[in-house]
Amino acid sequence: MTALLPIIALVGILSGWIVGASAAGWGALSVPLLILLGVEPLVAISSSLLASILLSLLGGMSHWRYDPSRVAGLPALLLGGVGGAFVGSLVSPTLPGPILKLLIGVTTLIMGLLTLVRQNGCGLEDPIDLKAEKWQQRRPAIFGIGAVAGASAGAFGTGWGPIGVTLLIWAGIPPHTVIGSSLMCRTLVAGTASISYLLGSDLFRWEVFLPLFLSGAGGVLLGVRTSNGLSPRRLRKFLGGVVSLLGAITIAKYFV
Repeated sequence: MTALLPIIALVGILSGWIVGASAAGWGALSVPLLILLGVEPLVAISSSLLASILLSLLGGMSHWRYDPSRVAGLPALLLGGVGGAFVGSLVSPTLPGPILKLLIGVTTLIMGLLTLVRQNGCGLEDPIDLKAEKWQQRRPAIFGIGAVAGASAGAFGTGWGPIGVTLLIWAGIPPHTVIGSSLMCRTLVAGTASISYLLGSDLFRWEVFLPLFLSGAGGVLLGVRTSNGLSPRRLRKFLGGVVSLLGAITIAKYFV
């Protein structure tokens, strides 16, 4: 495992950059890549979730410092996400390793394809009061989106960003508001799932967690800066392509 530390660090930088820029891709990138490196699926999931607790908070606070309107009050999203994450984290430990790997691949591929689909919603030029109004009008839908995305994150270590961000934008929430708010909510969602994993079995590996977390922190800060200068459409296309490829590779490896 020591020989893999530099590669795990590269996984952290890449995944951190993507999640800092788009609030999507941390688990969708880090979990399949760790599995492809030979890390056990449950270890990859728990390490990714644990690292994302502070990394998501770091990214959310960075977006808030750049523009406070990017972080809105999201009790519906948070409540749905935490509940879904807890349920999802109870499901995956009951599944055989090969089946779990296949499900991770399928879920990752679906998330990548979802991200590639043309997205609509408000633009950055919309006033702050319109952003707040859209959150209030769509609370039931936001709760459901949080529950689905949280369940995927808890079960597979992926899904909160690609599924949650995509569906929230489809619901008409402004993209940068979705990114900042999703990152803040991810902190508690990942924390809920991580606690369940760590209490349930011995899945914590310092040699996987530390390089992933430390390099990921630098990647998140770089990603936040990148999001302020790149077109969201180009970033989504890049993310969708990468995630779809990883999902396809993970599925193919299951059958090899």
